[in-house]
Amino acid sequence: MQRCSRQASTSSSIRSNDAGAYTQRIRAKRIAAIREDDSKGRYTTTFRSLKILPQGGLLMDTPGMREQQLAECEQGVSETFSEIIALAEQCRFNDCTHNLEPNCAVQKAIRKVELSPRRFSSYKKLMKEQAFNSSTLSEKKAQDKSWVKMISRVQIEAQNRKKRH
Repeated sequence: MQRCSRQASTSSSIRSNDAGAYTQRIRAKRIAAIREDDSKGRYTTTFRSLKILPQGGLLMDTPGMREQQLAECEQGVSETFSEIIALAEQCRFNDCTHNLEPNCAVQKAIRKVELSPRRFSSYKKLMKEQAFNSSTLSEKKAQDKSWVKMISRVQIEAQNRKKRH
């Protein structure tokens, strides 16, 4: 059994390494001149493509997209974790977060080893991701803007410290 695990992780790391090398070759072809002010290149890819890797797997090149998310997957999560949904309906409080509330049926099932803590953790993680993905575009832009402002402040403070020393 351990041998199979090692082989699987070896082949997946080989695939990952090959995908990384493949990505580097693609990027090397599609980066314009390096900007002098921040020493960064600019991707010049103008079309989407899906590449089939020689060892299996797919590499998606999506210019201009920073991330990809599953949208409206709450029904799929509910179907996949139907036993947790059923337990949640038995909780004392309708708005139970299944953490510290009294008479929480989910926590009771975990204590009785009827529900795996790992499975419940996976459920919470997917529900959190779903909540984030369903936030409006304006909320995401506001979060991004505040993040950029914070990064800028930190960079300015670091530059000021360097100047003082």
